[in-house]
Amino acid sequence: MTTPITADGAEPREPRTLFGKPLVGGSEILAKRLRRELERNIEPSESVHSCLRGDLGHALAVLDDRLVILKSGFHAGTTFGAMSTTIYLGDVTGIHIRTHMLSGWIEISSPSFQGRERKHMRHPRPSDRDVYKLPNCVPINRRHIRTYGPVLSDLRRRIAAVKVEHPHVGVIGELERLAALRRDGMLDDDEFAAAKAKLLGADAA
Repeated sequence: MTTPITADGAEPREPRTLFGKPLVGGSEILAKRLRRELERNIEPSESVHSCLRGDLGHALAVLDDRLVILKSGFHAGTTFGAMSTTIYLGDVTGIHIRTHMLSGWIEISSPSFQGRERKHMRHPRPSDRDVYKLPNCVPINRRHIRTYGPVLSDLRRRIAAVKVEHPHVGVIGELERLAALRRDGMLDDDEFAAAKAKLLGADAA
């Protein structure tokens, strides 16, 4: 395979953050605080397959059977600390890329994170949710979307493989979602029972 050359004869530079950090790679691309947070959340037997680094250092790491979203700093509500969110691959119901003119975010949906609320980038109104604080969102710069493509494609393949190997995981997640809808008043008892019966009946078939 030949290496692409730019108009001035130089090899194109890989997109990087403002401080020169790569946007995709292994755990070495993470900020030190988030790298330590990730190390606290993985077992010696686990492998970090890939990471992507979003705006303000927020990151997503793909492990064997789960993904971890890592945040730190004032905008994340963790000025002197860090936070991590684990979502198992079998529980993922969607990977969404939302964009504005210059900014955007990657949103991971699961039974615990349904994405029903509207979201705003930096200064949310009371009716909005701040993606810098939401545990299932990684804020990004819109111009870096292509760079994140290989990591997201690999993540989608791993999710599909888990769901094929363990099909009942998706059913459990859907039951949890229905239970949450009933708890939030979106479904009454009869509607919940009908939806549950339909889901279990389809699974048996």
